[in-house]
Amino acid sequence: MKYDLIVVGAGPAGSITAKTVAQAGYNVLVLERDAFCRSPCAGYVSSTINIELPETSGVQSKITNMRTYFPDLSFHDQTINGFVADRPVFDKALVTLAETAGAQVRWSSPLLDLTPDGVSFRGGEASATIIAGADGVFSKTASLLGLDKQRVAVCAQYHLKSVEPMAGTSEIFFNADYAPGGYVWIYPTGEDSARVGLGITEAGSRSPHQYLDAFIAESPLAERLAGKKTEYMTGALPIGGLRDQLCFDNVLLVGDSAGMADPVTGAGINSAILAAEAAGNTIIAALEKNDLTLLAQYETKVKRLLARPLGRSLGKRGKLDECCTSNELLQQNLPEMWVTFKEYWQ
Repeated sequence: MKYDLIVVGAGPAGSITAKTVAQAGYNVLVLERDAFCRSPCAGYVSSTINIELPETSGVQSKITNMRTYFPDLSFHDQTINGFVADRPVFDKALVTLAETAGAQVRWSSPLLDLTPDGVSFRGGEASATIIAGADGVFSKTASLLGLDKQRVAVCAQYHLKSVEPMAGTSEIFFNADYAPGGYVWIYPTGEDSARVGLGITEAGSRSPHQYLDAFIAESPLAERLAGKKTEYMTGALPIGGLRDQLCFDNVLLVGDSAGMADPVTGAGINSAILAAEAAGNTIIAALEKNDLTLLAQYETKVKRLLARPLGRSLGKRGKLDECCTSNELLQQNLPEMWVTFKEYWQ
């Protein structure tokens, strides 16, 4: 069977691209490398998300405040509006939206190659008019297109039980001793549980796992975090900014594979979904008119939506790189580098 669209990756970007195109009546196949949805992400989703979520979307807690700590533990509060989701459940809910719209999903089917007619994957081959690579920071699609690897922050995370999180508050800690190049996060997932993790860059001299264990055991918050460690996960986020090129003939890149995560915060879900809708609508127009040159409009749309905010953040990433190994520099310059401070926007 020839598909109108093959989507590589069943994360938020892939699922929303697939859903959008399948709803218009086109044949869509989604190839997912893993056997189920998984993500090491903290799971925060802004309420500005531009889709109607099903009731079974895995929301664990509402977030109304972000508390950002300086190295000396003084802090800054900022009102925000979002929620923490169980990411595997959240991602599976988006996959279900795609399936309900008519998309076919194949699990445990990693992409192997791009072929003249479509793709080869573990278990077979399929032909397609258009291919969307939404397969994450270490995108096989991007690699097969000959693109450079993205700069990343590497992450580690536990789900802690029997702890005391701050209700309705995401806590962000900047400290060069525990998260050089990045930060530590604590997101409540219930009254007595929280997701605790960190991301570091190449500035780190230890593994993310070692830094995370040190923070939980040694930091001033050690007593609060003395709970049961469960669900240890690792991962990576792109921090090099939006790729220069997103459209390659009949292949598009969406989400982390295109560098759509914020280079400082690492947030990427809302941008990925926004870009996925733009990708889906552009693909529909190209299929309706049988004109693949229209796919170039996707790149134009995304850059209009994301180039400015991601470009600003990339500049802040450069400043953070200069300060990331010194708590003294972080203490002095953090307001210029973190999104909840007014100085960031000046």
